[in-house]
Amino acid sequence: AFVSDRSFGSQLWILPMEGGEARQVTRLRYGISRPRWSPDGRTVYALTSVTEGGAVETFAQDMTSKDAKEEMERLDKEWAEGPKRVTRLSYRHDGGGMWRGRYEQLIAINVETGEVRQLTHGNYDVHSFDLSPDGAYIAFISNRSENPDSHWWIADVYRIPTTLAGGVKMELLAQGVSAGLVSYSPDGKRIAMLAEGEAQEKYKSAAHLHLFTISSAGGELRHLSKDFPDTLDDTNLTDVGGDGRAVPPAWSKDGRYLYVLSTREGRCEIVRFETESGSNEAGVVAGGDRDIYGFAFDGVDKFVLSYATATVPSVLATITITGTEPRPREFRSVTAPMVEAPVPIFPADEVRLDDCNLKWLSEVNVVEPEAFYYTSQDGWRAQGWVMRPANFEEGKKYPVILEIHGGPQLNYGYSMFHEMQWLAAQGYAIVYTNPRGGMSYGQEFVNAIRGHYGEGDAADVLNGLDAALGHFEFLDGERVAVTGGSYGGFMTNWLVGHTDQFFAAVSQRSISNWISFYGVSDIGPLFVEDQHGLNPMQDMEALWKISPLAYAENVKTPLLLIHSENDLRCPIEQAEQFYTCIKRLGGEVELFRVPNASHGLSRNGKPKLRVDRLNAILDFISGHLAQ
Repeated sequence: AFVSDRSFGSQLWILPMEGGEARQVTRLRYGISRPRWSPDGRTVYALTSVTEGGAVETFAQDMTSKDAKEEMERLDKEWAEGPKRVTRLSYRHDGGGMWRGRYEQLIAINVETGEVRQLTHGNYDVHSFDLSPDGAYIAFISNRSENPDSHWWIADVYRIPTTLAGGVKMELLAQGVSAGLVSYSPDGKRIAMLAEGEAQEKYKSAAHLHLFTISSAGGELRHLSKDFPDTLDDTNLTDVGGDGRAVPPAWSKDGRYLYVLSTREGRCEIVRFETESGSNEAGVVAGGDRDIYGFAFDGVDKFVLSYATATVPSVLATITITGTEPRPREFRSVTAPMVEAPVPIFPADEVRLDDCNLKWLSEVNVVEPEAFYYTSQDGWRAQGWVMRPANFEEGKKYPVILEIHGGPQLNYGYSMFHEMQWLAAQGYAIVYTNPRGGMSYGQEFVNAIRGHYGEGDAADVLNGLDAALGHFEFLDGERVAVTGGSYGGFMTNWLVGHTDQFFAAVSQRSISNWISFYGVSDIGPLFVEDQHGLNPMQDMEALWKISPLAYAENVKTPLLLIHSENDLRCPIEQAEQFYTCIKRLGGEVELFRVPNASHGLSRNGKPKLRVDRLNAILDFISGHLAQ
């Protein structure tokens, strides 16, 4: 079973395992996502969009795919050109545009007849789900609070029978856990979930994901990772991988173990928890200097992994863990030393299954980043990497580009960045660090930025640059440019308002004014209140003090602002304000506007626009480079 848009949009198709032609099963008006087989192979469960107050809609049987496409295009045009009445707090989403009055609902699809049954109803979204091994129940995650828009962190776990009929109510299994993903145990008696749990109340959007289990009929939660110091998620950033890489907990067939992803110091690994011991300890099953962003497990001893390294975009491989004890994962505080030596990457029995990118990699010169560690403000330890220019020559000094990541609750790690590799190929050395506020260094580290933007995080960025300049002799400290996107764009704006040490700066999809950001971003109110503990109705002066726009008159660094016109996360008015004020004050600033692109331009924008963006960065920095 797979989803294809070859006819009538994103529909369910069935392909015989012995080969042959695929058969289209559904003709749903808004397509499907996340298909899952029933154990008997007669039903596929999936999500589809349903109009508020309505039911699942299908295209008429006498309608051709061409007719359906033309009808949807006409409706989309009418929607785009018509007025819209807004009643929700969260009424638009970056990359998706204005809310269209539809909710994601669970459906059951008969694979023989194409008949569709709608299993969930109401003005609430279903986010993810899992099917019990006997096919009798579906556990799913949904925010059904009184005002979901004002409580975006709520994600409770519910259960419904797959034979749902009139009069049968769904059951609430776990409330207040901020769940992300669920999976049934092989015997169907327990449900595992990745959730923030009680950490959410204390750390909000900086909370780690934890591992819990609960009886499949409900009851008391069992917290398996209470004392585990790292988040159970892949938090590594990359510009060559797709979005939505979360993997649900995987059970061993005997129910003794759960396997999940966890990121530590830029390495995303598979770690194993015991389900009965209550020890809260986990061992590394597959690790190394890489970013394991996906896996499948046979429940016994074999994994299929998808992963990247800093020099390889993607690998598909198998490993077998028979007779192998997991490696303990060390617990370290923010002041403890980090791992100085690389961790072995390939288990002896690892077998690569694909040859993707091998031809391309043989034709280009990729650079292996070199990790370094430094002590920053408050004695905290931080991690960074340096990339030499692709055609590096000993004894030469090279201009430097300092890269700052977005998020901020994400991190750089052992995954490939095309942007950095490309800039290194143009003769630049690259420095990038993980300042406090980012993931993979413990809960205290990631929470440190909340209420403290522009403080310890800015010190970590500049101290990391200084540490790299002091350690790597080929870095030219007199020729350093800076760039970053999203939170990295905020930090770029902040730095040029507080230091003149860069010869050029490129700020991408940035934030300049927290006061206006509150009212125009798709996540503005809750993000500002969560990250700063402030709102413009009560804390206007405090928000202004941490806004880069307040320091526009201090900007002496030549600055390029790159911004997508359809960015709803950090709307383009953020760049426009900064540009206008600096220009009016006589500063050297340019605005590079990108049409038909959203906040994710560098990762999922149209290829031509992504190339245009890269050229704009290079041209501006190179145009201000003193030889």
